[in-house]
Amino acid sequence: MVQFRRDWLENIDSMQREMEQLLDQFATRKPPLIRFSPRAWEPAIDMYETPQAMVVMVELAGLRQEDIDITVHAKTLVIRGERRESQEGNKRTYYQMEIFKGHFERGILLPVAVDIDQTKASYHDGILEIVLPKHIDDQIRKVDIRTA
Repeated sequence: MVQFRRDWLENIDSMQREMEQLLDQFATRKPPLIRFSPRAWEPAIDMYETPQAMVVMVELAGLRQEDIDITVHAKTLVIRGERRESQEGNKRTYYQMEIFKGHFERGILLPVAVDIDQTKASYHDGILEIVLPKHIDDQIRKVDIRTA
């Protein structure tokens, strides 16, 4: 026969009562006047392929060029940066907050091998364009078969 400790069951009953009280409190409160956006963010991207290159367009409105870092390793492109809080005025009353601020990092797996040394980036009107030329291996290599 299985025996239960009474204090264990009493703890569960106590937790259930506390959860019911908490849910009742939430049900009776008014919704907040301010809607906050999520804390973490990733910029939106478009990625397309041309016969010569992979092109990645990144939406980074409000960032300065010096706040953006781009790295390419093998078939992975990583874009990091930070959108800083504006320093205008001391007192603010927000009614809605949807513009993401703070650090971000976006990793993108590239579908083809690229020539890292020839990669170029430009930034204009809040759009970062990264052109990653495809790695072209024109060499033909004969593979000898060894006998065992």
